[in-house]
Order: sequence, then C-alpha cells, then structure tokens
Amino acid sequence: IPLMKRNSLFWIPVQFIQFGYIEESLQIPFLAVCGLVWTFIISLFAGNAKKSYSDAEDDAALDNTNKITMEDIEEIENVIIRSASYKKVEEDIEEKELVVR
Repeated sequence: IPLMKRNSLFWIPVQFIQFGYIEESLQIPFLAVCGLVWTFIISLFAGNAKKSYSDAEDDAALDNTNKITMEDIEEIENVIIRSASYKKVEEDIEEKELVVR
C-alpha cells in the first residue's frame, strides 16, 4: 500500500474517534499514543523494504561494526580526561583573570 493511502487509512479513523468519542482533556495523550503507533507502523514497513542483504552479509556486517575493543575504551577515556583537564585549565585562567581585575 502506498504511504499516502496507508496514512489516510490510519489517520482518518483516528481523527474520527478523537473528535467523536474522546473527551477534550484526553485528546492530546490519545494523539500522542496514535503517533507512536503510526511511527511503529512506518518503521516496520521501512525495515521490510530495506532488507536487501542476505542473512550472511547481515551477520558479517554486524560482527565487524559492533565490537568494542579495549583500545577503543582507552581512547575514549583519554579524550574525556583531556577534555576535562582542558576545561579545568580554562576555569583556572578565568579565575586568575577575575582576581587580577
């Protein structure tokens, strides 16, 4: 089913129910839940459309991209430490400038 037709088949009944049967104070939460359901439906169809790889190719791609090594963790730690120490140096400089003024 094309997206526009699917959109109409979902949202027209939702709007009918919302304005006809849902009290005014619950309309926003009702539409929020319906929006979540609609996002789920779109994601399902988009996921099915993008399955063009074979299972073996998918598994190989996942094996290569989802592995975190100790080197990766150490590199992230170093970046965090450098960034924290740089911020500390900036704070010290600003503090000394305030004292001098």
